[in-house]
Amino acid sequence: MSSTGYYRIMVAIETDATRYYGANAKRPALLGGSDSEQLLAHLAADLKSMLPSISQCSLIAPGAVFDQTQVLRPSYPVFRALESASTVGSTTEFRPAMVSIPAKDHVMPHVDLQPLSNIPLGLLQLLPVLVHGPHDVVAELGQAMEYRFLEEGQLSAHSAKWMETAFGVSINHARFMTLTDLNAMLQLQLENFGFLPMWQLLDAALSERADTLQLRTDSGLVFEWRDNAVHADFETFDYWANIGGGREKESGRQILAEAYGNWTRESRQYLTTLRAHGVSVNYYSPGDPENPLEGAFTVQTRAMSSGGNRASVTEHSYSEMGTIAVSLVMDGELHNYYPLSPAGLNEIHAVIRERVPSGVTLAFPGTILYDEKNRHLKADTHAENR
Repeated sequence: MSSTGYYRIMVAIETDATRYYGANAKRPALLGGSDSEQLLAHLAADLKSMLPSISQCSLIAPGAVFDQTQVLRPSYPVFRALESASTVGSTTEFRPAMVSIPAKDHVMPHVDLQPLSNIPLGLLQLLPVLVHGPHDVVAELGQAMEYRFLEEGQLSAHSAKWMETAFGVSINHARFMTLTDLNAMLQLQLENFGFLPMWQLLDAALSERADTLQLRTDSGLVFEWRDNAVHADFETFDYWANIGGGREKESGRQILAEAYGNWTRESRQYLTTLRAHGVSVNYYSPGDPENPLEGAFTVQTRAMSSGGNRASVTEHSYSEMGTIAVSLVMDGELHNYYPLSPAGLNEIHAVIRERVPSGVTLAFPGTILYDEKNRHLKADTHAENR
């Protein structure tokens, strides 16, 4: 095949995300053969009216839309799948064509083109489009698209209306974007919400950065990008309050509870967002950077002083964060369980049910209980039998 190149663009669709949740939730449809072909015809017409030379190139698009967390992933698997489709049945000479990739029986033909069902959808849905053609033509078109999409990239009303019906979504706005545009938009959004380090980590993953990058957030969280993954210490409350990020904070009047709750919130936000984009995140115990914590939870155990009417199980929680840690009193020791993933709390409850007898005392104090002198988590002393 003569020398050709690719340019990755997309249609960014601003939808009503409330349709994806609730009793009558419905995700965007997958398009079959004829609808996929018609979709590509609409896109080709809109692009050609703006960039006539695009007729010298092939356009490749799936009959599916994706959440941006699935599109913006290391190695861009959605676009890689489209690129692989461009080589099917190729000849020695390039010929421009319209290549639509439909679903069959609600399943896309390539695993990376199947919209993920286990991620929550946002208001921005993306239709990836691959421009494939002679290197010099694609390079010229790419430069033009980087400049012109921002001002002229809005989809025609006719195309937007057709897509709205075909995918079964509401479309508030639809426009062509390049990957550069999408990345810049996401960076601006994260920066405005105080999560610039998150963008820097995501950008390192998307660009498959080879060198190490270390970042600290305003709350004191430290993240390191290396070996194609994000690495971070997981600080239990006891460690955080005495040695880690909360060591300089005052002890009294639930100050530490609020501060550790906020620390946990930010940690979970980074974990959830990065993993949603397919970025590997590894937690470590402080001082042990070679052995990542495995499983959905971690446990810290320490000896307890005798005496006192302590609850067998205490659930430490904070605000809308829900449970931060679960303390189990057993054999003179306090075992503090911390979830490391959304599934962690269920696994913690399962383990505790196996370890403790029936009729134990449970406590739900609605906050993070700690000893103000030694700055350690403690079990509640006011509880009821369950």
